[in-house]
Amino acid sequence: MPEITVAIPIYNEEKNLEACINSVINQSFTDIQVLLVDDGSTDSSAELCRAFAKREPRIEVYHLENRGVSKARNYAITKAEGSYICFVDADDLIDKNMLEELYSCIKSHNADLSICGHQRVQMNNGKTRIVTHKCPEFNGPIKEFLTEIEAFLFAESVQGPCGKLYRMSLIKDNMIQFPHELDFGEDTVFVYHYLSFCKRVVSINKCLYCYMKRDNTTLSTLLREDKYQRYLYLYDLLEELLSSFQIPQRSNIIERWICLSAVDCVRELYDHRYGLAPGRRRGIMRNILLDDQVARCLSRQRTGTLHFRLICFFAHNRMFYILDLYFIVLSFTKSRVGLLYALLGKIYNSQLTKPTKDSFTTWMAHIF
Repeated sequence: MPEITVAIPIYNEEKNLEACINSVINQSFTDIQVLLVDDGSTDSSAELCRAFAKREPRIEVYHLENRGVSKARNYAITKAEGSYICFVDADDLIDKNMLEELYSCIKSHNADLSICGHQRVQMNNGKTRIVTHKCPEFNGPIKEFLTEIEAFLFAESVQGPCGKLYRMSLIKDNMIQFPHELDFGEDTVFVYHYLSFCKRVVSINKCLYCYMKRDNTTLSTLLREDKYQRYLYLYDLLEELLSSFQIPQRSNIIERWICLSAVDCVRELYDHRYGLAPGRRRGIMRNILLDDQVARCLSRQRTGTLHFRLICFFAHNRMFYILDLYFIVLSFTKSRVGLLYALLGKIYNSQLTKPTKDSFTTWMAHIF
């Protein structure tokens, strides 16, 4: 029986699949089972999978009707023979030592979950941008991990299923699955559910998983006006998890992350790819920031960066035209951000609650 099962759900990834599979079968840790679950691809992905299986005995290929990535991952769980399982997306890459390092940590510390950091590689118009997310070093019981979970949330090390090694018996004994009825946040739901049964977690401060984001558009790059509501649902689940382990300061953690997610949803509205009309953009922004739960959390924020506190302050005081201007400038140029910070900082420090028409015109003239 293999020690580790690597599950790769696949849908129309003919351009990226070969590199992904090679990064898995060329791992320094060789005692693996590789499950290629083709989720009804309409390109040549299925043929590529079969070609790999012919020359690599550790690979098993399964073909399903197109039912979504959660169904594909859940199917892989039913076919997994390893003591541990790791999930890899078909358009991503993993470091040649990832499995070995995650396995060494989870075994030596008798943990239920091992986590590593990751890189996000953005490839757009022939340009490559790499953002590194180092995972905090950790080794301890689950309650201690959840007490420090905010550091892992900031590092984006806990929200997704990849870059982790899970104990297979824990998944099967507790019937943990990816919720296929969700099309946003299903990864996070799986991780939170899994954490609720963990006793010990270990993490390493190395970026061994590589998320590849290319020019092609996927569900995650489409505008979702209800995205902030999905975040609220995920934070309700996180609050339940933290409450079940009686984590102190859990309310502060949840409120802070509700605010951060709301701000991120607003920032996304200014992505030029969406081409939103100003009126619609401001309307969506108002819906997000005036949501009862979001507004309540925004009103309580007193810490964080100047950028974050400014946004919370102006949102709480319903200064939406100033926020609109702020995000417009941020989306077009970085050269004037310092000036914008200074101007908005003066407003913040003076505790102005409602801008006048004249003052707003003056700020516009200074910036443009």
